[in-house]
Amino acid sequence: MAARGEFSFKEISTQAESWRSAIDTTLSSKGELLALISKNAGRRIIFIGCGSTHYLAQYAAPFFQSVTGIICRGVPSSELCFETGSIVAEGETPLIIALSRSGDTSETIMAVEKMRARGSDAITISCYDDTGLSAASCLTVCIPAGREESFAQTRSFAGMLVAVQVLAALVANDSALLDAIQQLPGLATDIIERAKPVTQEIGPNEGFKRITYLGSGALYGLASESTVKMKEMSLSVAEPYHFMEFRHGPMSLLDEEHLIVALLSDNMRDYEIGVLRDLKQRKAYVLVIADRDDGLSDEFDKVFVLGSSLPEKARGVLYLPLVQLLAYYRSMGRGLNPDRPRNVIMAIRLDGTGMKQDEG
Repeated sequence: MAARGEFSFKEISTQAESWRSAIDTTLSSKGELLALISKNAGRRIIFIGCGSTHYLAQYAAPFFQSVTGIICRGVPSSELCFETGSIVAEGETPLIIALSRSGDTSETIMAVEKMRARGSDAITISCYDDTGLSAASCLTVCIPAGREESFAQTRSFAGMLVAVQVLAALVANDSALLDAIQQLPGLATDIIERAKPVTQEIGPNEGFKRITYLGSGALYGLASESTVKMKEMSLSVAEPYHFMEFRHGPMSLLDEEHLIVALLSDNMRDYEIGVLRDLKQRKAYVLVIADRDDGLSDEFDKVFVLGSSLPEKARGVLYLPLVQLLAYYRSMGRGLNPDRPRNVIMAIRLDGTGMKQDEG
């Protein structure tokens, strides 16, 4: 029997394998992917997923649009399936990019099948390729090194994110971005090892009663994913916000029991720092994740420097080890098992309108 948390720790710590697998498998399908994108020229792209992969869609859509210029939107699979008219116009056939660790999530399969019946093409990005979702799609990018024993997504999420990055670089014919993405696996071990003592110190601190993750642009999707990792692994109260939005009401929650985890960008850096100064003045504990320090350590409680020197659009996956380890150590400190979060299963399969009850 595996020790408590063994799977999660290993999967977080070795996720460079998933990043590398994502790069290799996406590049190996370059011709087919570009042909399908070209076939859908002039059409929107809708990224879909459930749970963590919905938050990946929140990252993927603004990221992909900013790199390629193609209009994109990220939505939950269930919304596209059951509220189709609120997502697409009558007669519209956008390209669907479905994100799913297992490829067996019912809502995502149902959404893809519905859109395919309307005339849309679909690409799946997953860790498995012999699945119902793959069967419903035109093409699957499979990342076998992203597969996990734990129920909470860590290395799978990271691998699928990198696959989205590679696909965007290919579509945009951006060789500089692609070169930067290919450097990511080589940075993973250093970032993971440096993140461990920081998260071991902060994660188990029960003085923090509320946790908020902040992100702008595509990084808001990663703030959302960070939130669900903290909730499911450690049963903590956590929320995501856009940086600038946190001033509009949520600041009322701030005190010395409030942990702020800030995913700092380059594009909005000055405004984001302005927000963090306001939060610090109101006694919040502020943990900043940034590619460079530039005086941040003089102002805030803890600064974790990625130190990649890569362009901003390549760096998304580098934020993940710290936020994943933060949730892991908080879970372990509470005596919980992050491998098997309470009430969480590997993939949601529906039985009519309810969830099948035959899974652990």
